[in-house]
Amino acid sequence: MLRKEQLPTPVLVVDLEILRHNITHMAEKAKGRSINLRPHMKTHKNKEIAQMQLAAGAVGLTCATISEVEVMADAGVHDLLVAYPMVGDYQLAKAAALARRCKLTLAFDSYTAAAKLDSVAKAAGIKFRVSMIVDTGGSRDGVLPEQAVGLAREMAHFGNLDLVGVMTHEGHLYGCANIREVEEQARISAQKLVTAADELRRAGFNIETVSTGSTPACYADVPVPGITEWRPGTYVFNDVQQNAFFTTESDCALTVKATVVSHPAAERYILDAGSKVLSEAAHPRFGHGVIKGAPEARIVKVNEEHGFVSAPEGAFTIGQQVEVIPVHVCTVVNLSNSFYVVEKDQVVDRWIVHARGLVL
Repeated sequence: MLRKEQLPTPVLVVDLEILRHNITHMAEKAKGRSINLRPHMKTHKNKEIAQMQLAAGAVGLTCATISEVEVMADAGVHDLLVAYPMVGDYQLAKAAALARRCKLTLAFDSYTAAAKLDSVAKAAGIKFRVSMIVDTGGSRDGVLPEQAVGLAREMAHFGNLDLVGVMTHEGHLYGCANIREVEEQARISAQKLVTAADELRRAGFNIETVSTGSTPACYADVPVPGITEWRPGTYVFNDVQQNAFFTTESDCALTVKATVVSHPAAERYILDAGSKVLSEAAHPRFGHGVIKGAPEARIVKVNEEHGFVSAPEGAFTIGQQVEVIPVHVCTVVNLSNSFYVVEKDQVVDRWIVHARGLVL
């Protein structure tokens, strides 16, 4: 049996004990609030981890694309949400077929999208469950809270859509300065979504699900009555972005194992992990990833196969192996075919990134 240090580099390594802890911890948080947990699988894109999340109490999973839904449905997941406004013919044809296999909910944020969904569902002889995306501060997709009732009334005549929920994603929390600000913005965002849901109900719409996303919002755990569902994704692995607020190195289940391959100048070292492994994501304080156990080092630049490390003379030696905590773990996973699973530094399995690159 291989030990972790015997793995070739660069490679993704998942610590099974930390992974289990992260999954259990978030499940218990949600249960403590009597909130349904619907994790976003775009972080791990893996069937084994999906089953671990369901076994811990998740009611279903969230996906970003209809191809991801297909992978999860094939893995036996029966309750799936696409948290993205799909309008393409290819995607909607797949959605109509998958809606016969599983409980599928689709997101939308416009009359045009709703009309397209209704037309496809009518042609297929089915009804689509749909959730309205509401912009609660992220300035991405979604209607403003005060526009939700108007859009629902506009689409009320569609006979093949069942409006079952509202949803938001608090991506803007990553721009907060500190935990207090994260908590404040998470509360404001959740309250806006609950208000939109309440107004829709008063207008006669049966809103069952009031769903928030974003791992930092779930870590903040701000009690807002009316929220029924959480959709965190990054929490399974954690990364530099999460460590900026709620977690530490010891909470990061996935690392990139790399080797120092060059020391061409004083205070400059080169890793064999560049943008093809670490992605080009960077954090203003931490660079392109944090090297565990080396707080004085900073990955200042990445080329395709080169990671440029700025560190004091003598910090590393050529041939030394290091572990890098990614800045944004979701994109890092999508760049690799698999990750090695370790338990107490012993390699116990190799898991495939089943939904890698499924952008359709």
